[in-house]
Amino acid sequence: MKTRVVYTLLFSLLGLASCSNFIDLTSPTLLPSENFYKTESDMKLAVIGVYGLLRTNYNVYFYMNEMPSDNAETHTESEAGLGVWDKLSWNAFTTDFENIWINYYNTISQCNTVLSKINGVAFTKADTKAQYISEMKFIRALMYFELVRSFGEVPLALDLLTTDKEAFSHLRKPTEEIYKQIEQDLKEAEGGVPAVYPAVADKGRVTSGAVKALLGKVYLYQKKKEKYEQAASKLAEVAMDTINYGLMKNPADVFSITDEYNMEVIFTVQYSRILAGVGEGSSFALNFLPELSGLTTLVNWSQNIGTLDLYRIFKNGDKRKDLIGVHVRGNAADSASAAFYYYTKKFLDNPPTQTDGENNWIVIRYADVLLLYAEALNELGRTTDALKEVNKVRTRAGVPKLALTLSPTQTSEAIKLERRLELCFEGHRWPDLVRWGDYLKVMTAFKTNFKVSAMMPDEHDKLFPIPNRERVINPALTQNKGY
Repeated sequence: MKTRVVYTLLFSLLGLASCSNFIDLTSPTLLPSENFYKTESDMKLAVIGVYGLLRTNYNVYFYMNEMPSDNAETHTESEAGLGVWDKLSWNAFTTDFENIWINYYNTISQCNTVLSKINGVAFTKADTKAQYISEMKFIRALMYFELVRSFGEVPLALDLLTTDKEAFSHLRKPTEEIYKQIEQDLKEAEGGVPAVYPAVADKGRVTSGAVKALLGKVYLYQKKKEKYEQAASKLAEVAMDTINYGLMKNPADVFSITDEYNMEVIFTVQYSRILAGVGEGSSFALNFLPELSGLTTLVNWSQNIGTLDLYRIFKNGDKRKDLIGVHVRGNAADSASAAFYYYTKKFLDNPPTQTDGENNWIVIRYADVLLLYAEALNELGRTTDALKEVNKVRTRAGVPKLALTLSPTQTSEAIKLERRLELCFEGHRWPDLVRWGDYLKVMTAFKTNFKVSAMMPDEHDKLFPIPNRERVINPALTQNKGY
């Protein structure tokens, strides 16, 4: 039985948003905040509650970050639920956007609440208060990073909101301002959390390595010369930290249910089968496995199923190919009538109920950092050094090293391919395609070759729409182009 930070959602205690962009101002079931946030124990519960909110966000993370890409697709049984993501046919009225937006801002709201209240609380140790502040700033930064790269300009709320007027006054801010705040939060968070937590029960909390890795990624996403330099410097701190981090011997070891805090995991969202049916577990095994495959005792949903295009790019001998299973429904010899399901084994589990999987969701891992570091190095003209980082990942996968004589352009393409091979199904593919500016070219080719009847990608697809519900509530919110 794994040990972890025990999540108490505290829905009724902490007042989650439901009637406005950021905060529920009216619910009679909520305990008024003046009766809470008084003691160190209160703050501890509040901080743990914020970690718990991440489960909702990442349980559907693959919707926006994997399903639209050339990595994943729906089948007949999952078409009704996720077809809009597979077909790139979403719009501002797509309900999933409402839920995702609300969940991200719920989490930000609770971070803001803790940060606004914590200085008024006496702590036994100053280090504990500093740690809680840093944890909240990291999570707030993570949420804003997910929002800005998905929606572009978004409202930026950094304080506790107590009235409708305050909530409605927060309109969309330029992306540069959002990124500046993310950087500030992460810089301030880095010194307040340890590199490791001695107590087993604290496994999964934010570490300094997680802060550095996210900050390096944030720098890289901004695609500026000075930011590449900052990204390389910060990512190097994690890449070179071989005391706390490293590649597991085999790719499959990274996703072990019994070793979910292994040396490759830098930050993970925690799920646990504490008690069947209580909602503390994940639903990845249910979502990602083929229906009627017999892989679990559940009737699986065939979501986030891999594409033939993805399966074909794995070379024989690549250990990562072993993490993709093939299930055939019908006569395999008749490819015209048989249905082929290429599913990931990264989240294999056999939960007793639909939402009681043991699988965590890895947000940042060491191989991801090495490839981001390689990307930054290549952008700075340090191509040979970049290839050495890529080769570390390839060597672990059991495939030949790349020649150190590749050009910067060839190296860039090699890094892109390696990220697809290494990180497939983990929610990196669509954001990667968008930030590289490759999504139109790649997805047009993919749709032409494999999805001839599907909607072709468009320029506006690089950003998702601001949910219509939010603009009805606050008409001053503008919409992204094309929606």
